[in-house]
Amino acid sequence: MRSSGGKIVVFTALPLEYRAVRARMENLQRVDHEAGTIFERGHVPGTAWEVYLARVGQGNQAAAILTERAIGMIRPEAVFFTGIAGALKHDVALGDVVVATRVFAYHGGKQEEKFKPRPEMWQASHRLEQVAGYVALDAQWADELLSEGREVPEVHFKPIAAGEAVVNASMSALQVLLDEHYNGVAAIETEGAGFAGAASMAGQVPALVIRGISDRADGSKQHTDSGGFQRIAAESAAAMTIAVIRALTSPGGAEAEPSNPQIVASTPSSVAGLPDSEKLKEPLPVVWRRTLLPSWSSEGATLEVHLIPECSVRLPMRQMNQLKDGLVSAGRSEAVFTTTEAVSRVLEADFAAAFVRDPNRGGSVGLAISQAGQRSCWEPLPRPSHIPVLDPEYTQKRIAHLLRLLLRLHAVPQTRYAPALGIDPAEFLTVMSLDTARTSHRATLARGGGGGPVHVLPDEVWDAATIDAAVPTIAEELTLRLMQHFQAPGDRRLF
Repeated sequence: MRSSGGKIVVFTALPLEYRAVRARMENLQRVDHEAGTIFERGHVPGTAWEVYLARVGQGNQAAAILTERAIGMIRPEAVFFTGIAGALKHDVALGDVVVATRVFAYHGGKQEEKFKPRPEMWQASHRLEQVAGYVALDAQWADELLSEGREVPEVHFKPIAAGEAVVNASMSALQVLLDEHYNGVAAIETEGAGFAGAASMAGQVPALVIRGISDRADGSKQHTDSGGFQRIAAESAAAMTIAVIRALTSPGGAEAEPSNPQIVASTPSSVAGLPDSEKLKEPLPVVWRRTLLPSWSSEGATLEVHLIPECSVRLPMRQMNQLKDGLVSAGRSEAVFTTTEAVSRVLEADFAAAFVRDPNRGGSVGLAISQAGQRSCWEPLPRPSHIPVLDPEYTQKRIAHLLRLLLRLHAVPQTRYAPALGIDPAEFLTVMSLDTARTSHRATLARGGGGGPVHVLPDEVWDAATIDAAVPTIAEELTLRLMQHFQAPGDRRLF
């Protein structure tokens, strides 16, 4: 959804959060919504963006209502929620900033003999998350904080949880629930789910939640609040939010996920089509999923995605052992694994893996990192009936999602990578849209590559930043190469 005036809306919950953002704006004017909501409209110095600031109060319901109201009235190109939160991880310090890669609404579920969570989840706008990552690379975003004698806060790109309760006890029932089912979540707050859900429903308006850490959600809140950490955290979050707005290329540059995204360097520029790469004389060696883990007898067609480092590294076993558990946390936070299923962990001499074998899914889903630095993930193709379905549009979206997931495994050194794809086994699947597959009683059985595994080999190299910035385009190219294996009319038969 695009406006002609380059408009952005920033929401806060508490007065001190509002004041922290307001102090970084200029030329403020009051704007009243017909339903009574009051905004202040101004500019971030040095930018062309017209920024609307609003305080929604505490709670997801209020955040959802006012976010929907603001989007309908202002028609912004991006929306932000900024403020304070409680930390759920020991490596997230007071005053640090958490940029939410995903927002989980943790209160949903079903109460039987044991409470079974059914969380809702919203993913951050890829473009806004990328801009935030770019900003965080340079400590300049925190210059105003440094002038106050503070150190540069650490910026964490991790999921957050949002509910209706303020957590302030290390052993509360809610804390136990979060530890058990949301182990990858770094912070907790009370508005992000309502905000993110409303932005998603209002035409996928790009949205980002940025939080400063004011307490540890462990019973020490009164002590940290009296120590001034609410103000410190609000200032950190506001500084980061304003820095991200400054770094947006221009009014119009924050619209939802373009198919050919701009590559932002020192000056804005855009590249049409596939980004420049280096074509290799020979494909890099790949450790395919079947080699990592023996196949399962009842396993259906499975999509696997790999990033192969151009220069092989050798990760120490100590780090591999840490990665074994880190893969589980990453998988849960990125919804590869559900919050309740048991995840198997494997640590071998040359790789670490986390996976689930589930007949209800039609096979295995997992993540792996080799000692040489190869990053791998896999998941079964969807089976709306009894045959796995290879839907090109759906597959392209999944490849893009899995590439982003692999790039977020920060424990492995960043370098240049060649992507690789596989469908294995590939002798028993059909190529059609999922919508058609759900209603059709006949399917064409496609035997890609004559019935064996189908592979797209890693023969083209990009640096990690280029892949990250051009994921949709690279995913499209990889999908087209994959589908070539299923285009031979003589290699099909009706089923």
